[in-house]
Amino acid sequence: MSWKHLAQYDWAEPLEIAARLPKDADMALLYSGRREQYTGRISYLAVEAIAHAQGHAWQALPASDDACGALPDWIGYLGYGMRLDADIGYTPQAASPIALPDFWLTRHQRLFVFDHEAQRLDEYGRAEAAAPAMLMDAQEDILPSVQQLRSSMTRDDYERAVAATVRGIESGDFYQANITRKFDGTFTHAPDALTLFAKLCMVSPAPYSALLRHGARAILSSSPECFLTVDAHGRITTRPIKGSIRRGINDAEDTALKKALAASGKNLAENLMIVDLMRNDLAQVSEVGSVAVAEQSGLYSYATIHHLISTVVAQKLPECSAYNVVRACFPPGSMTGAPKRAAVQWCETQEPQERGVYSGAIGWFGAQHQCDLSVVIRTLVIDGAAFEFQVGGGIVADSTPEDEWRETLVKARGIAAALGITEAQLEVL
Repeated sequence: MSWKHLAQYDWAEPLEIAARLPKDADMALLYSGRREQYTGRISYLAVEAIAHAQGHAWQALPASDDACGALPDWIGYLGYGMRLDADIGYTPQAASPIALPDFWLTRHQRLFVFDHEAQRLDEYGRAEAAAPAMLMDAQEDILPSVQQLRSSMTRDDYERAVAATVRGIESGDFYQANITRKFDGTFTHAPDALTLFAKLCMVSPAPYSALLRHGARAILSSSPECFLTVDAHGRITTRPIKGSIRRGINDAEDTALKKALAASGKNLAENLMIVDLMRNDLAQVSEVGSVAVAEQSGLYSYATIHHLISTVVAQKLPECSAYNVVRACFPPGSMTGAPKRAAVQWCETQEPQERGVYSGAIGWFGAQHQCDLSVVIRTLVIDGAAFEFQVGGGIVADSTPEDEWRETLVKARGIAAALGITEAQLEVL
């Protein structure tokens, strides 16, 4: 199953090449749409699926082929439902409006590799007889409008959940919990997933953008958050996000908001707790003494929001696979709270629906126990003319219900803008 180099092309952006593929083609596009210190150089576009692995248990995840070298072997997602097989506990909830397998990974016949720094585009194929792809002229599509929109929690529902969570923290049940709400609805007709993804990338560029398209179903992500990267040398990196504030309407307000976030005791406490949680998770699968904080609460700015991001690194134990590392850290701590088991179980009592893909991971697994996965946030799921997306925030002792509700609106801005939904429309749900 090794990759064979087929062709090198004149430089083109990933979205340009994706638009020249057949419109009904299944694809997996991992698009580094924003350059940062830890990401942004390489993007992957995989097409012509030759194998799928999907299910509900860690034991069913497929093994990677060491012959694939440094390139991705399996690309896809691990949904939040995988926590049920990770000894976390479970409180029954209503199903997510769009029901998907807890994990779905795909092996492809053809892979385009984009090196944004070197401006180099290469194509690889798995079969010895594979020929370079036949690329067509790009076609434009008109996106449909949203005709129905709902929320799993009203403002009153969400603020009551935040108040109850603060009481739980005061009682010592947990230190932090991430309460989320889901929006879902329908379009006037099924959209072209790639056209909608291109719009999302335009209004909300992110270092971990991704499009997974299988038939009428697609996952469109503009995630800013690295969950886990494991390189060929066993070096692990995670970059949890905790602490957020909206962008300003002008430079002066934007600078003031950044300063407020950097000095916010609440947001700094959120970030510190998640860093400690990730250090504890990584210690289970890392060499003694190798877990270290490379950056604490760095401030990063995105199109609609500022975030505090920390970086934790470690050296993987030789006997651990990439799946071992991911399972030890799953679900991503930034999406649960701390302690993780208590926080997950509490969130399940407050959220009326399963999270689905949201709060899981998207990315790839490869040879030599390598992987590169983002956290599933800022992510839209579509199935024909139906769609859903989810937002939330970490609740700590000094959280206020109104501020936390407003933070959900801030975090929904990118996807809402891509869908043509105004903040006023979200506010009344």
